[in-house]
Amino acid sequence: MRILHLSDLHLRHHLPGTSAVPGRESRLMPEILAAAVQAGAQRRPDLGVLSGDLVDVPEGERDSSVCGMARDDLQIVAGVVRHTDFPWVVISGNHDLPEQVERAFPVNMDWSLCGYRVVSFEDREQRDHVPERRGGERERFYQALGDASGLPQIHVQHYVIQPRLDAGYPHTYRDGEALADEIVSSSRVRLVLSGHCHAGVSPFRQGDTWFSVAPALCVCPFPVMVYDLDDMALTWQRMDIEGML
Repeated sequence: MRILHLSDLHLRHHLPGTSAVPGRESRLMPEILAAAVQAGAQRRPDLGVLSGDLVDVPEGERDSSVCGMARDDLQIVAGVVRHTDFPWVVISGNHDLPEQVERAFPVNMDWSLCGYRVVSFEDREQRDHVPERRGGERERFYQALGDASGLPQIHVQHYVIQPRLDAGYPHTYRDGEALADEIVSSSRVRLVLSGHCHAGVSPFRQGDTWFSVAPALCVCPFPVMVYDLDDMALTWQRMDIEGML
């Protein structure tokens, strides 16, 4: 199974200005996203993944005008994705408005593809901006790990389960180590995909599970990940879009 993985666009077009964090090229993202998806499509993936922070809604600003511009920016992302001939898993991040993402990308959060069960999770930051898996999402997590169907699984979320990446900002779940232990001990999950930490982490293996944190598309050289998963074997390639423009 081949997977195209993009994360952390922080796109602004209708939204004014750019991300408050230097180095995030929010206003270049419509062009970069189109180039990234076009380049990825040439590798004929079976699945595309957008793991959150699709747009860059200014923190603390949620009036009707801002929400309207964020919705219009999200339609730019949706327009690019709709022109591919492979399906996408799309989830929100902490800079998105989750209800807008759910309306723009009304897909099943749990489905089967190419012999894998693909499960995505919509988690949130809690106290001190630390992400947690709570309530219904926690229940879905346990149900997936207890699945007796035999299908190997791929889990997708915005936040980081492994490794612990909290220098400068809390990127990893409060109980990330416990979540990782449950994932690995289940022997059902083959690949765990995250975003959120813009530097990214190359895929690494624990037990029968691979963990990968995609680097941010919004930071030059605008990286994209492509994975080839064959049961417990994983190979990958990082494509830098800067060199393709």
